[in-house]
Amino acid sequence: MDQKQLTYFIAVAKYRNFSRAAQDFYLTQPAISHQIKMLEKELDTELFVRNTKKVTLTDSGELFLEDAKSILDAMEQAKQKLDLAKEQPSVLRISHLSAPTHQFLPEVVNQFHIRYPHIKIKLMRQDALQISETAARQDADIYYSMMPDLQQISTLDVKKIQSDAFCLVTRKDHPALQKMVLDYDKLSTEPFLVFHPEHARYMNQRIMELCTQIGFHPRVTEQFDLYENLLQAVEAGTGISILPYRSRSYMHANNLAFTLLDSSNDTLDLAIAWEHEISNPAVPLFLEVFREYMREHPEHF
Repeated sequence: MDQKQLTYFIAVAKYRNFSRAAQDFYLTQPAISHQIKMLEKELDTELFVRNTKKVTLTDSGELFLEDAKSILDAMEQAKQKLDLAKEQPSVLRISHLSAPTHQFLPEVVNQFHIRYPHIKIKLMRQDALQISETAARQDADIYYSMMPDLQQISTLDVKKIQSDAFCLVTRKDHPALQKMVLDYDKLSTEPFLVFHPEHARYMNQRIMELCTQIGFHPRVTEQFDLYENLLQAVEAGTGISILPYRSRSYMHANNLAFTLLDSSNDTLDLAIAWEHEISNPAVPLFLEVFREYMREHPEHF
């Protein structure tokens, strides 16, 4: 059994026609038939039912089809790994938001490095606007950012990896927390802290839409570029904010309270993206490691 025989078998199974499959490989129909017969002889079973009208898979053929595809995929992945090993050390560039990825990205990168030590990782910590600009220039290989921002880049494949609800962020001793129900009218009079719209356009838009939905009219007094700075300002008592609920794990702040909003089913979606046309062979290897990590650590996603 060799790679060509498996490839021919999959093609015949796809077209249900030996002659049509032969055309894909610029071969004659007898040549394809001969290779399939050799494969059947090695497997000691018939893979196709042949008659003058049509070709169909036998039960054994149906079973073997998925295995044949898996074998070819595994062979291709093995070839990619060998090709990488022969090359000079390659570089995988990852453009990412800092706060939303801090729970999983360091460990994913570590696992990737253990498996592929010859591939250098370049981590590019950027805000959402910078990531969009980087993606538009195709200056990175992997992107972690807000899903709607990444979907604006037509050259990317985008996959949602995480959804997060919104919460009110205050000091733990804030008077509003003494009541069973948040009083949005009173909260509207307090200084409200947000991200700079140039750096977090989509998040700001969602937060303002949510405020309108729950009847909260924030008095914006200050804008920030970084999560850490905004959270420190809330902890210092200079204002309140609305942020994704996972923000509670972005820094160790003993004096902050994160209160889920009564309302809404609104969520903020984080996504991973990569180029449709993959030119860096390290990209599928990284995606494989990342998918494994997601399966093993669903609590982060």
